[in-house]
This record gives sequence, structure tokens and C-alpha cells, in this order.
Amino acid sequence: MAEGEESWDKTLEEWMLQESYCCAAGIAQKADGALYAAAPVADDAGWALICKEGEYEGEIPQEDDTMKKITVSEVACLYEVGQMSDMTQRPANGLWIAGKKYQLTSCREEEIGEHKVTLTMGAHKDSKTAVVVATTATQIIVAMTDEEKGQKPGNATKAILAFAEYLLGQGY
Repeated sequence: MAEGEESWDKTLEEWMLQESYCCAAGIAQKADGALYAAAPVADDAGWALICKEGEYEGEIPQEDDTMKKITVSEVACLYEVGQMSDMTQRPANGLWIAGKKYQLTSCREEEIGEHKVTLTMGAHKDSKTAVVVATTATQIIVAMTDEEKGQKPGNATKAILAFAEYLLGQGY
């Protein structure tokens, strides 16, 4: 994206957080899954809510109810989700955002004018947060909702589709 990173943080905040449908949002390039903008902007709060940098150790449940230790790269997880077109293509280790593993619940295609966007939903029951991930041809947009703030994924979906339409209109 041609403009400076800070301006994309502010643009993201305007489109995704202004109506209070989401508590945080981010944008990554579809080519690599690395986030380059986050909101809320103040005190870099968005980054803390949607990103844990570097690789770290996580645990995933196994069929025998034991836990398996894995190395988590949130960039790689987001990249994999950005490549999905249906639930059969879920990342083996799930979607991790800010150190939390989100259970992916749905993946579907939406049409926005002449363009198609893939919407993937996920939930983290312990924190009562949910994520909506919209993927255009070149961008991955992440919207996070917080049930304790009265936010619902349905409203976040409206916001993320509007922002995706804006990006597509700008050639992204």
C-alpha cells in the first residue's frame, strides 16, 4: 500500500472501530500474512490486541485429550487463513492471535460488486472474543470483537465488508 503505515493505522481505525463494532483490527498483505497496520492507534493498543511478535510455544489438544506443544508463528497462521477458501483448508495448528488460539468456525465467500472476498470466523471462548478475517486478492483484514463490550461478529462482518469494498475500490 502506497501511503505510510501510520495513515493505514488511522484509516483502519476510522473504518473498523468508529461504530464500536470491533475492539481491534489489523491489515496484512495476503502474500506473507505479516500485519502492517493495527487499530486502535493510541498507545499502539491495536498491536497488543491482535499481534504477538515472533515465534512462541503454544499447546493444542490431541484426540486422546493430551496437549501437544507446538511452535506458533502468528504471521504463518494468518497467511494460512488468508489462503483458505473453505473449512477443509484450516491451518493444522489453528489461528493464533495475540497469543490466543481461536477456533475457526466458518469460511465462506462473499461477493462485493465484481469482487469476491473470503470471510473466515473464529472464536476464543475463554476471553469471549471473536475474529472475522476477510481476504481480498491482495489483503487480509482482521476484525476482533469482545462480547463483554457488547460487540458481535455479525456487526464486525458488516464493517469488514465495507472496509474490504473500500480497499478493492482503491485497487487493493
